[in-house]
Formats: sequence, C-alpha cells, structure tokens
Amino acid sequence: MDIITQNKILSYILDEWKILLFLVAIYLLYYYGTYNYDYFEKKGISYIKPTIFVGSLWMRVTKQISYQNYQLYVYNYFKGKPFGGIFLGRRPTLFLIDPDLIKAVTTRDFEYFVDRNSLETNEPRFLKRTLLNLKGSQWKAVRSSITPSFSSSRLKNMIPLIQQSSDQMVKFLQQYDKSDVEMKDLVGHLTLEVIGACAFGIKTDALTDENAHFVKLAKQFGDITTKRKIFLLIFIMFMPNLMKYFNLSFLNTEAIEELVKVLKVTKAERRKAESKKRDFLQQIIEAADKEREEVEKTGGVIQLDEDTIDGQSFLFLIAGYETSSTLLSFGIHILAVNPDLQNKLREHILQVTEGKEITYDLLTELDYLEGFLLETLRLHPPLSRVDRVCVKDYILPGTNVKLEAGQVVAIPVYGVHMDPDIYPEPSEFRPERFMGEERKNRPSHLYLAFGAGPRNCIGMRFAMISAKIAMVSLLKNFKFSPCAKTENPVTIDMDSVLLKPAAGLWVKIDKL
Repeated sequence: MDIITQNKILSYILDEWKILLFLVAIYLLYYYGTYNYDYFEKKGISYIKPTIFVGSLWMRVTKQISYQNYQLYVYNYFKGKPFGGIFLGRRPTLFLIDPDLIKAVTTRDFEYFVDRNSLETNEPRFLKRTLLNLKGSQWKAVRSSITPSFSSSRLKNMIPLIQQSSDQMVKFLQQYDKSDVEMKDLVGHLTLEVIGACAFGIKTDALTDENAHFVKLAKQFGDITTKRKIFLLIFIMFMPNLMKYFNLSFLNTEAIEELVKVLKVTKAERRKAESKKRDFLQQIIEAADKEREEVEKTGGVIQLDEDTIDGQSFLFLIAGYETSSTLLSFGIHILAVNPDLQNKLREHILQVTEGKEITYDLLTELDYLEGFLLETLRLHPPLSRVDRVCVKDYILPGTNVKLEAGQVVAIPVYGVHMDPDIYPEPSEFRPERFMGEERKNRPSHLYLAFGAGPRNCIGMRFAMISAKIAMVSLLKNFKFSPCAKTENPVTIDMDSVLLKPAAGLWVKIDKL
C-alpha cells in the first residue's frame, strides 16, 4: 500500500470518525447482547430462539402472555424432551420437563441444587437472611432451627387462634350481605389477622378496621412503579453483576421497612415480657437464645442473629399473606361459578364438623375439603415456576450434558400441573384427584404448589390448616354466587410474577 493510499484512508477516518465510532458501538452492543446465544447449541440442547437483549422473553416483554401462561408455553414447547433451554435476557436457563429429572433436582440429588436462584443486590441485610435467599450451610442451619416451630404440637396450639380469627372474619363479612365484593382483598384481612395472632401474638385490626395501618402496609409490599420495573429488568438483563452495588428490589422498600419496624418492636417487647407465648416469634427467639449459649460454650458462628430473626418474621408475614389470600380467594371464586360443587363441599363440611369442636384430628377428616384446596392450588399456583442453582458440576441423569456450578435450572410448575399425562383433563376442576388411590399413585414431586424436596415451603401445613378452618367458617355462614363483575375464566395480570387477577375476584355474598 503506497503512501497516497494510506493518507486517503487516514483522511477518511479523521473525516468520518463519528460514523465509524457509531458502527463500532453498534457492533459491540450487538456482541454484548448475543455473544452467549450459542450456549445451548454447543451442548446439544433444544432451546427457544432468542431475540437480542430480551432473549426468549419477547412474548412476555410485549405482554402477549402472562407469566403463568408463559411457563405453560415453555413446558409444551419442550414436551417430549427431557429438558430445554431459554434465555432470560442473556442468561441461559434450563427448564426441566422430565418427571425423573424434576425428582433428581428437587430431591434425590438435592446436594447439587441446594440453593434457590436469587438476585444479589445491596438490599438490607434482613432480606438477605430470609430462608428464600440464604444459601448452602447457612440455609440448612436456619431451616433446621425454624422447623420445630411448624411441628404438629405447635400447629395444634395455633388452632384456637385461627378459629378465633375465622369467627371474626364471619362477623366482618356480615356487613356485606347481598353485596358484590372483591374477595382477594377481603380474605387478605383474614390471613393478616391469622398471621398476626399465630406468628407474632399481635392484633393487626385487619378484621375490625379496613384502613388499619398494618393492613395498608401489607397490601403495598409488592407495589412498585412501571418505571422502576423497567429499570430493574434492564439491570437484570444487561448488568446483573452490577446489582450487588445497588439497593434494588421488586418489592416496595418503604412499606417493607415500616412492616419490619413493627415486627422489631414486637420482638423487643417479647424479650421484656415475663410470660412467654407459644407462637412463631417466641419459638425463633428461644432457638436463637439456645444457639447463642451453645456458641459461647463450644465456639462457632451464630446463624440466628437479629437480622435473621427479622428476615424470617418478614418472610412468614408476606409469604403467608400472599399465598393464603390467593388460595382462599380463587377457591371462593371457583365455588361461586360452580354452585353444585359449592353445595357438595358445604354438605361435606357440615357432615364432618356439625356440633363438633374444630381440632387437629377433625381437620384431617375433611378429605374432600383438602382435595378442593389442593386442586385450587393446582390450577392457580401463586408461584408458577421454581428455580434451583447448580452448586457443583452435575451430569444430567441419562445424558452426557454437564451443568456447571452456577447454572440455573427451572421447573415450570404451571406446565406440570396442566400436563394431561399427569392430570387427565387438566382444565377440569376435580378435587378427587387428591383423594384415595389417585393421590397415592401420583408421584409427590409432580405436585409443586408448595415446591418439592428439602427446600419446599416450610409453612405448607400451617397454610393448609388455616385455609381449612377459614373455609369451614365461610361455607357454614355464607353462600357465594356470580355477580356482574365476575370473570370466568379469570383474566390474569400481565405484569405480575405472582398470580394476580387483573380485575379482581368478584362474587356476590349472601348470609345463610
């Protein structure tokens, strides 16, 4: 190349440097957004073709499909294969379809998948110390310390408190006789009162004052602006490693801080009190005191510190409130649009409980009610996908596919629950699926409303007992029927990850 040609090239670069810089920037942006999109192809794994930046989430980003139905879409897309891959932005995530693989990851080979997938952000430490976010040995230590709080004997002691709250709920609802009501909001008052009484020994006023401060805070915990959601999604898709430097959350941090202040005051008062209650908070305080004594004697690390106690208290409150109110409100909606089912369930409840005190043993006799609640959760799981993180290299059974430590695997709960090979005629509501031989013959890891394996929901028995007592009280005292605002099927909120009806769950309520 002669000197004249070199000068011309140099002159062109100097004259057009802005255009060239723009083209280089475009290329780098494209490369950054797509460089690992051959991840599954290299491993020989089927995958949903990604779109630059959003990965396999185009239908979700453009609000063509709800979060719940997207899990069903992914499940059906890979049905017939043991697994398949999608990209959450740039991050590859392996979806498990085969029942044996689901069992391996959640139960049999749990040591390889101890951790849940969680965002690493610079959030308050008490949020990092919840059971949802704790990892490895720390999770095991805290879980084992808390588990006795949900033993049969502890739950039996809570039944009178739950019954008292349910009786208050009946009085609360009587003011709405012959009215159209939105049940998700109203039963939320009951779940808050139950959790306040059973977990913390506090009165939330949820069933006496619709505008109680505690109620408002609990309702607001998931409220964030659309602008903030978009900002968070951009971080997750493009800059996940930077999130640990920022206090970012999909929760309303102001409401959370106020709720935790209330719980901290309750904890402080409990430690000063001479008489000891037998609720969740008391159990975890005593477990923490016992651990501290043992550490002072033998050494070691304290796991149940103050932030950890606050974190579990907050988790119990929010998780219990959201899941229980979803279960009860969708259950009531189902009864309203299926009057024959409502009559059958009411007759069953009256036959088993009429003239009897509600006890732990009596609740076990309500097999049709239990089937009804479990079937409600099958069709309407509050969380329609569960994730696990591979903590050490793992070969997927029956394949030569290797998962590296840090790889996220997902189980599409709603897809499994709507699989006709597992649940024949899955769109049909049939409580009998969870009764007798039909229930016994179905592998337990294929019902995932409470998760599966050692990392399942620690409070599932408490949730079921609370829901049973609430339904007994409600069906003995009220009839539910459709009203002008009742949707069937229910339209699901496109923005929410948790199951949320877009227009509420409206029914007409009549006293019996």
